[in-house]
Amino acid sequence: MRQGEIVSAALGSLCSNPVRSLLTAFGVTVGVTAVVVLVGVVSGIGGFVQQQFENMLSARAFSISRHNPGFHDAESMAKSRSWPPLTYSEAEALAECVTTAAAVSWRGNASGTVIRHGLSAGDVMIQGLSPSHEEVSGSDIAAGRFFNWAEDESCSRVCILGSGVTEALELTSDSIGVSVLIEGHRFTVIGLNEAAGSVMGRSLDDNVSVPFNTFRNLFARPDTDVRITVLPAEGVEMEACQEEATQVLRRLRGLASEEDDNFYIVTQESALSSINELLSGVAAVTIGIAAISLLVGGIGIMNITLVSVAERTTEIGTRRALGATRGNVVVQFLAEAVMVSTIGGLIGLLLGILVVFGVNRLTPLPAVISGWSVTAALGFSGVVGLLFGVFPAWKASRLVPMEALRHE
Repeated sequence: MRQGEIVSAALGSLCSNPVRSLLTAFGVTVGVTAVVVLVGVVSGIGGFVQQQFENMLSARAFSISRHNPGFHDAESMAKSRSWPPLTYSEAEALAECVTTAAAVSWRGNASGTVIRHGLSAGDVMIQGLSPSHEEVSGSDIAAGRFFNWAEDESCSRVCILGSGVTEALELTSDSIGVSVLIEGHRFTVIGLNEAAGSVMGRSLDDNVSVPFNTFRNLFARPDTDVRITVLPAEGVEMEACQEEATQVLRRLRGLASEEDDNFYIVTQESALSSINELLSGVAAVTIGIAAISLLVGGIGIMNITLVSVAERTTEIGTRRALGATRGNVVVQFLAEAVMVSTIGGLIGLLLGILVVFGVNRLTPLPAVISGWSVTAALGFSGVVGLLFGVFPAWKASRLVPMEALRHE
């Protein structure tokens, strides 16, 4: 039989019982939909988080934190809670002692409300930043300026508003110099940050930045952790700067040589590696779900094809009697199995794309269509039809023509 005849005959057979054909393809449809949707969500989250880390932490800088950046290590995360917090005095001493760093910055966080003329922005992150933050992280000021060391040393009440707070208070780029109340304390606005977006529905723009010493006097708790960021000097390897910073901080914390570090060094690479490890686990679960769905779909295709062989025994006998070879029969039934599986894959792909678009538009999850997942889903749907159609096709080809013709 020619290829066109094989496809035409397979389509005719499927169209003769469309309801059964669609139900047969349903398992493959579910599997392909699961692949496209879950991979789309995982890829979207992974890409978004990577972009955020690249924006928040320079590839040349590293942070020193009390908490474990690894999402997979619950034991270390629990252990870090017993460690003493990183303090402002340690950050300042580190900045003075480390010779391989171009700059060292530190920050602390609290939360509160910002008010101006009856308008308010609630649940705002109050960031206490050292003036060196601008050099370490790069300026993201859309209007105005960053605060300086003189303002930090004098505990000046100046602030920089995130774009979310700026919008909530109905301010513009011409609003530099206006006053706002931060937790009841009057501050002068000297800068407005550029928009940073959001992650998982949580805005990165609902913040206000103040000089660190001002933050310590007005908003910090005694147990407030300080996060330190170090920018290696030009021409200095990051590993060398990390080693010096580690040794200095160990000395400042009075750790003996046999004691482990009670702080973590966090680089962009290590943070992204940790996130990728978490996402790899999610991807493995995704593959498992899809594999089970495709297996169920394949079994369904095999069972229905076996039923079709039994129903069409006389037809098979007639074809064999008219000169069709066993190979022709195998190809015919394999074509039907692959076609019904591919149809299920196409329906699943369409549903998956619609769900991904819906998730992206209606939820905080940054889902995207992954090209390789589309290719893999369609490829696997065809392979499932091919593999699970082999046995029924082989069984059909083994029918003896005379016995098949006598079958009722």
